[in-house]
Amino acid sequence: MKKSGMMRQEERMGYLFIAPFLIMFAVFKLYPMIYGFIVSFWDRNSEMKLMNTTFVGFENYKDVLTSTSFWEAFGHSIVFSVIYIAFLMVFGFIIAVILNRNFRGRTAVRTCFYIPYVTNMIAVGIVFKYLLNPTRGPVNAVFRLFGADGPRWFSSPALALPTAAIVAAWAALAFHIITCLAALQDIPQDVYEVADIEGATFMQKIRYIVFPYLIPTLFMLLTITLINSFRNYTAIVGLTGGGPGTSSKVVSLLIYDDAFNFMKFSIASAEGVIFTLFIIIVNRIFTKARSVWENR
Repeated sequence: MKKSGMMRQEERMGYLFIAPFLIMFAVFKLYPMIYGFIVSFWDRNSEMKLMNTTFVGFENYKDVLTSTSFWEAFGHSIVFSVIYIAFLMVFGFIIAVILNRNFRGRTAVRTCFYIPYVTNMIAVGIVFKYLLNPTRGPVNAVFRLFGADGPRWFSSPALALPTAAIVAAWAALAFHIITCLAALQDIPQDVYEVADIEGATFMQKIRYIVFPYLIPTLFMLLTITLINSFRNYTAIVGLTGGGPGTSSKVVSLLIYDDAFNFMKFSIASAEGVIFTLFIIIVNRIFTKARSVWENR
């Protein structure tokens, strides 16, 4: 079937509208990914241009996989992600259930939860550095009222990483709350009415009505949260800078340091490829688990 002149013109207009996005994606996303993958197989660990370096195959990958600093940062990334995901999934669900109930000032409370989500993470870091300052911060001032010294939140090797993960999760909490709220409001009211007639308690409603209805939404949120948990560069830089020492240095910060502070571009590219493959594999496992749950 031949296309009319009007249809061809509409197609050309459609391509014209998406062209800026395609160009930006190619320049700022696709090209860096391809270039980084290519560089990972060459010996570009200095400011020397790629054309003047030698092909080394998988040597950079071997160096990364035998590097203690990479595995240390990898472990920190896993710890950050576990805390980040657990906090968001648990508190996002609980707060959404609470905000789904009718009470005075509900709209204002919802707005307060949404504000951190649209705030720059560096600004959030500045605020929390003040709040959790061990000597001048108001949080530790509460500890001193009871005669105790408050924790050194960002200067303790044991607390810096968990604290950063919780602060980052708090800043992202609004998305989970809003998404769960939307899913909660899709639950038919008739189901609650039947449960009331049967004498179901609040916790029984959560277990047998709310949770089953929200399973698809929770799986979707889990996938998004998993990916976002590894995009933690801004949170770490804004809150701990990877310190004290290297106690909160994650893979994203390690890649940045190797590439732009130590000029080890090939090593940084190999680290990025390995970490990306890990994220893809884990995401694939979660997707498979979701598929199994839905088809059981």
